[in-house]
Amino acid sequence: MHSPGTLSLSFLLLQRLARASTVTYDWNVTWVWAKPDGFGRPVIGINNQWPCPPIAATVGDTVVVNLNNQLGNQTTGLHFHGINQVQTPDMDGPSGVTQCPLPPDLSVTYQFTADAPGTFWCMFSPGQWRSAAGH
Repeated sequence: MHSPGTLSLSFLLLQRLARASTVTYDWNVTWVWAKPDGFGRPVIGINNQWPCPPIAATVGDTVVVNLNNQLGNQTTGLHFHGINQVQTPDMDGPSGVTQCPLPPDLSVTYQFTADAPGTFWCMFSPGQWRSAAGH
């Protein structure tokens, strides 16, 4: 026999799962002209814009990012800071460590579950650091 607390917890978990959805982003990584520190130069942008757009999701949602490298002369990859990649460790980490760098004109799909509330960083590697330094 179940206690009322067990049924309530089960119902809440089912309710949370029922509300979870999939949020999908199609990102083309491109060079754009911007002034991140007041000095104009080519920087890495998403869909020809900088600053790059945010990812918005609710806890429990599946996040899908279709990333297409259109940089032409630079490999890239995404690195998610603070996202618990419990069952998807290959979806995180800097290029060359837990994932291969994405060559120009190729695509990759990142997919993970948003499992904690908050604001987290998503960055490109290694191209973002090179463009920010002007090299």
